[in-house]
Amino acid sequence: VCSGGYGSERKGTAGTAPRPAKSRTPSYEIRAAGGESIEALAVAPYLDGAFEATATEHFVILHEPGAAYVAGACLLLEYAYDYFYEVFSQAGFDLSPPKERLVWICFPKKSSFSRYAFQVEGMDLSWLDGYYSTLTNRVAVVQTDQKTRQREEAGGLSKEELTPGVAKNRSPREGVGSPTPSTAFGDPVLAMSAAGQQFDLTRLTHEVAHQLAFNCGIQKRGIMYPLWVSEGLATNFEFGASADIGLEYCNAARCKGLVEAYHAGELVPLRQFVVQTTVPPDARVGRRHYAQAWGFFQFILTERPESLRLYLRRLADLRPYRRDGNTMLAEFTEAFGSPESLERSWNAFLARQARHVVAAAHSGTADTSIAPAP
Repeated sequence: VCSGGYGSERKGTAGTAPRPAKSRTPSYEIRAAGGESIEALAVAPYLDGAFEATATEHFVILHEPGAAYVAGACLLLEYAYDYFYEVFSQAGFDLSPPKERLVWICFPKKSSFSRYAFQVEGMDLSWLDGYYSTLTNRVAVVQTDQKTRQREEAGGLSKEELTPGVAKNRSPREGVGSPTPSTAFGDPVLAMSAAGQQFDLTRLTHEVAHQLAFNCGIQKRGIMYPLWVSEGLATNFEFGASADIGLEYCNAARCKGLVEAYHAGELVPLRQFVVQTTVPPDARVGRRHYAQAWGFFQFILTERPESLRLYLRRLADLRPYRRDGNTMLAEFTEAFGSPESLERSWNAFLARQARHVVAAAHSGTADTSIAPAP
């Protein structure tokens, strides 16, 4: 954990973050799943042109024939799977394996991705490059070269293309063309945040964290979660370009955004933030909220792991329904205490992040390991 530490709830050495072993290379076998696979048949009506299905131990990737990135993507997804399970296991979570292989669809064209998203989700998601859907349990991403992506983004969907999708697939609870997805009940799309859209490595690891969380027992599809849970979890598993990968290494972009908001007095008050389920449409504000979600989830995971397990178990036992802010605040308080009671330790966590940013700036590094909290 970036300058964080396990608190009194975790037995063992105080102030140490989980350090998954990095010595093991994830093993996987790539094999063609074929056009007759269940996954390929289910998705085939929504795909443009020819697609191949490649299977690993835990994933099925649908992609354009002969795509050069497939082997690397398979290795990355399996590494992320192992790392995700190891981190939460060391934090005391009892995770279940997915019931079936998890499906990824890699579109070579932005227009095909946008058309698929609208047909399946009933929403215009042409402003995104990737998302995980709790409705379908699939991840859809644009995987193409930068020049092609720029040409495709100049287009977008026409009214004629949008209208049939609304009529056919939209449910009464789902909006169309919403500027920003939420984690609220009725909105099944968990989008990749703006900070990661430019980088395939960050995008893949962010989205697979969403998908794994909803398939291992941490989160439950159909349940409304606050932003700090869904996006906080996913941003903590974003891999950067650094060779040092893990929660004990700082996500430099998120940490920097968190510290800047902290110094500017722009962090959302905890009483409001712990029940927040949507992201403001303004891009700058949205990045700030994602950074706060990253920091707060890391703070809770490392300093209140037992309370986090209890909180998530209770949410998973709920039936799907729209809960108001007062209900969500009561759920949070029952598990963690009042937001005000966390202020002192939360501010200490923020101060450690600020010191880390200063130290990294002086050393000229971006992602560095940092000593645990005293």
